[in-house]
Amino acid sequence: MIPHYFALEEDEKIDFIVHQGAGTLVTARADGTIDATLLPIALKNDHLLLHMARFNDHWRNISAAQPAAMIFTGAHDFVSSRAYDVHDGSAVASTWDYTQVTIHGHVTVHDDATWVRQAVIELTETWDPAQAEEMSEGYLARATKAIVGLSMTIERIDGKAKLSQNKLPSERERISEDLRKRDTERSRALADDVDAAPSKARRVPFLGGLKAKQ
Repeated sequence: MIPHYFALEEDEKIDFIVHQGAGTLVTARADGTIDATLLPIALKNDHLLLHMARFNDHWRNISAAQPAAMIFTGAHDFVSSRAYDVHDGSAVASTWDYTQVTIHGHVTVHDDATWVRQAVIELTETWDPAQAEEMSEGYLARATKAIVGLSMTIERIDGKAKLSQNKLPSERERISEDLRKRDTERSRALADDVDAAPSKARRVPFLGGLKAKQ
């Protein structure tokens, strides 16, 4: 179960997926081994529209209407317990903050020229409307030969934004400051997420279940 202060509402999960724009499709082969490919998406009500390069063998290992997961991950990084308010005699573990949304459903391969052509048009309209207006029939014919289409049903969406919402304002400020001092693209992006996340802290610091050694 996801703690209430990290849980995302359904509309927040959808907004996150749309903002990310691409996720990692994960499926299992008949022998139990796993394939995973990062793919751009177009969200279509109750399903996702996807495409994959024909030379990628992942699609060849997908059976009809196969169970699948698609994982969307935002900024993530290490958060040190040095930023927490810890009383003498107690210890709190460091952690990792992140946002992740996972779609569960069934994926189907569409290796049909008409279906793939429409998928190319819709995906391009999603990410580059100007190019979509300029695509020639010749371009569409070449693209259709180079890729295969996929669709994935949306049957369940799990989402978690672990962004130190359970920490006190003073702790959250230090967490954000530490991340910005790290000065990487990832840490700065996570600091922005932490700053934007609603605070749901207790009135007193959480001392944790770990006991410091005497």
